[in-house]
Amino acid sequence: MNDKKELTRSDIAIDSDMEIDCDIGQQITVYIETWFDVDKKFGIHTADDSNAWLNMYGKFNVGGDSLRIECEISREDGSEYFDYTPTESESTLIKDMIREKCAEVFGCTVEEFIADETPGMEMTM
Repeated sequence: MNDKKELTRSDIAIDSDMEIDCDIGQQITVYIETWFDVDKKFGIHTADDSNAWLNMYGKFNVGGDSLRIECEISREDGSEYFDYTPTESESTLIKDMIREKCAEVFGCTVEEFIADETPGMEMTM
């Protein structure tokens, strides 16, 4: 994280599994790997519990060029959920990384991915 507590490229990775939201059709959901101190960033307490972790998902609305971040704190006794509003620079970074991962894994743009123009694409819920 930088001095403003903003995520940087070295703090996250985009998983190669991408899903298109069937209801919206313009939204790609990705798992965001967290390589940063989630407790420090979000003010949560997972480090104290070896059975707790944070799952972070990016919801990229390609048509609207917007990004939502959904977080799930998983614990042995259940889960808690919260949304995180990324800063403008974090949003730009994550959208760029999703675009890069789509090109790397599927050989297409995110626009082509959601249009299902690439052979072998599968829309999932």
